[in-house]
Amino acid sequence: MIRRVLPHGMGRGLLTRRPGTRRGGFSLDWDGKVSEIKKKIKSILPGRSCDLLQDTSHLPPEHSDVVIVGGGVLGLSVAYWLKKLESRRGAIRVLVVERDHTYSQASTGLSVGGICQQFSLPENIQLSLFSASFLRNVNYLAVVDAPPLDLRFNPSGYLLLASEKDAAAMESDVKVQRDGGRRLV
Repeated sequence: MIRRVLPHGMGRGLLTRRPGTRRGGFSLDWDGKVSEIKKKIKSILPGRSCDLLQDTSHLPPEHSDVVIVGGGVLGLSVAYWLKKLESRRGAIRVLVVERDHTYSQASTGLSVGGICQQFSLPENIQLSLFSASFLRNVNYLAVVDAPPLDLRFNPSGYLLLASEKDAAAMESDVKVQRDGGRRLV
């Protein structure tokens, strides 16, 4: 909008008329004008492939701070935690590029992976306990009006065998795991 400056003390400040009105008091039909301009441009451009005025909201953004290739468990985890850091670091534009948007043929969805918790380092034990809890309670991340997430997460245990020689090391690991909060049967 162009504003006309009046000498000091005249008019209603810097604006000579109400925004969105022309002289004479009537308002412009901006939507109608834009629609009219679009029609003129479309009539000039050849063919449908040159339609520059089509809706592009379904396309990925042109600019991003981080692009993650692969929307599997690692890609989505990195994207989630980067977005979670936004409150501390400011807005981070994250784009996840995944070839299979249905995840019906993606390796993560088809895998039979597990979350091992039989570690000897407390940090690894805490990380695996957190991961299992996160997946068990993942539905708080669900999208409104969408069906609940079905990760088919089925926690089960491991059976480990050891020789007499290795049994002492395993017993030491079990103590570290119990101290770290791991429930063992």
